[in-house]
Amino acid sequence: MDKVQVGLHIDGDLWEPEQITQVEDHGFDIMTTGEHILFFRPILDTVTVLAYAAAVTKRIKLVPSTIILPLRHPTMMAKELTSIDLLSKGRLIASVGIGGDYPREFHACGISMKERGVRANESLEIIRKYWTGERFDYQGKIFQLEDVDMLPAPHQPGGPPIWVCGRSEPAMRRAARLGDGWQPYMYTPDLLAESVDKVKGYADDIGRELNDDFAFTSFVYISMHDDVQEARNRAIEQLTYRFNMPFEKIVDKYCAYGPADRIIENLKQYVDAGANHLIVALVMPPEERMEYVERFATTILPAIQNMKTV
Repeated sequence: MDKVQVGLHIDGDLWEPEQITQVEDHGFDIMTTGEHILFFRPILDTVTVLAYAAAVTKRIKLVPSTIILPLRHPTMMAKELTSIDLLSKGRLIASVGIGGDYPREFHACGISMKERGVRANESLEIIRKYWTGERFDYQGKIFQLEDVDMLPAPHQPGGPPIWVCGRSEPAMRRAARLGDGWQPYMYTPDLLAESVDKVKGYADDIGRELNDDFAFTSFVYISMHDDVQEARNRAIEQLTYRFNMPFEKIVDKYCAYGPADRIIENLKQYVDAGANHLIVALVMPPEERMEYVERFATTILPAIQNMKTV
């Protein structure tokens, strides 16, 4: 991959169809949306949002960022993702993680927090098997399936690419063994570089050669304002709400803020650390979101997309 692919995150919020279409028209490569079943703030269902987006776009890739895989049965998950892949004519990338940052939703879904890693691993194996279109049996610690198959098959042969999201060593191992990409969340460039090396090392350990198009992704919040301090203050206010926790002490680690040239330099650090994909979430008032999207697309997006990957 020669150039960086850039995605815009709409964070599980309600966007009008014409706004989603404009994201595509502004030249973003990817659109992502958030996932929680229960949460402390309003958030839509990621599968529904992606189906909605598939109907009003033609080119842009669609990513659920990130499906909390243990909360969903792999048979239903395989069916839903297959359907979106077909409806979008092969534009789906499946981003999956194990969650755990909001235990109430695990309790509400009747899922043990302690089982979430095993559930995710088995679910990925099962989903991959469904996507072959062939009949199979599966005997795992959590899931037991007998003589199952699923048609129609996905639009993409073998199914959509799967990015594994997380921050931990087990997540890196999961990406190396079962994923087509690694998508850490809330990482600094240094942490990203370290994780890229580890994912490649874990793949070597099991004798897997990662494809040239294996995605190394990073998710970054962006606060645009010509005044650096004002941009920082806006980021603190919005991210404190988004995460329901004080953000003042960590905003400098996980958010790029300020004028365009400062943000471009910050994002370049992620590319230099090994990212070939960047997902950005803009700090912006909902009523002004399209002005912010256009500003990013005009002043920052081309510079990022033209960066050469390592």
